[in-house]
Amino acid sequence: MDIFWQTIVYGILVGALYGLVTLGLGLLMGVMKFLNVAHGTFIVLGGYVSYWLFTLYGVNPYLSLPAVIVAMFLAGLLVYRVTLSPLLNLPGIGERMNSSMLVTFGIIYVVDNLMTILWKPDVRSIVAPFTGTSIDLFGSKLSVTGLSGFGVALIVGAALYLVLTGTPFGKHVRAATQDAEAAELCGINVHRTYLISSGIALALAGVAGTVVVSSYSISPNGGLRWLLVAFVVMMLAGEGNLNAIIPAGLVLGLLEAVGVLVVGGPYRQVVALVVFIVILIFRPQGLFSRRRLP
Repeated sequence: MDIFWQTIVYGILVGALYGLVTLGLGLLMGVMKFLNVAHGTFIVLGGYVSYWLFTLYGVNPYLSLPAVIVAMFLAGLLVYRVTLSPLLNLPGIGERMNSSMLVTFGIIYVVDNLMTILWKPDVRSIVAPFTGTSIDLFGSKLSVTGLSGFGVALIVGAALYLVLTGTPFGKHVRAATQDAEAAELCGINVHRTYLISSGIALALAGVAGTVVVSSYSISPNGGLRWLLVAFVVMMLAGEGNLNAIIPAGLVLGLLEAVGVLVVGGPYRQVVALVVFIVILIFRPQGLFSRRRLP
């Protein structure tokens, strides 16, 4: 039973990280119908920002979050201006999604190679004073890094919900998502809303990258792993359903935990992916069927 509960706790902590990894991808998809396949690359880039702040200046990775958020927010503004905004002129959502996939795939090639040139292909991770420490709670050992990531995921998820539901900007986002032309007629600057949303999406990726580099490791070409995780979680949550992303991440983390108990650690993702395929067959709209922003 101790092993069982320890595994379940591990699944919850990892699942919260999975939800955090997905928030930025879900925001772009829900607001602008852009499928950003470079999302994992931007997570790695955010991880590098945190890593170098820690390595060069000794800044605790979680205390570096404001700097990471600002840097990645500015990167999001640049990406939108240069690559994504021209795609808004395309006539259909399908064409927009296909074109955004091609454009962001090109971004992967550019950013991955740029990171390799700047920081070499070495695997990097942050070994902070709290790394490897744990807290005993009801017979289960909870890693400090896992608990920190869990807390960040809940705070960021709650903050995003409050922004989208309780601020004028959130109202603009929901209006632009439902009908961009009608929103413009009502006086909403849709392009500015999209611009800020893109910045927030990459800032969320940067936050996820900080947690990833604190708990795992990163390398310039390591974004694919996190992109695949984000795709699975987004499909479980349902397209555009940002409220369900953190719960969907917890579901995936628990499925992987069950996989550890059933088939062992090396194959834990097999169980999760099999269940994911079954869910897609019988409920292709995801576990949480609502298809709109909060």
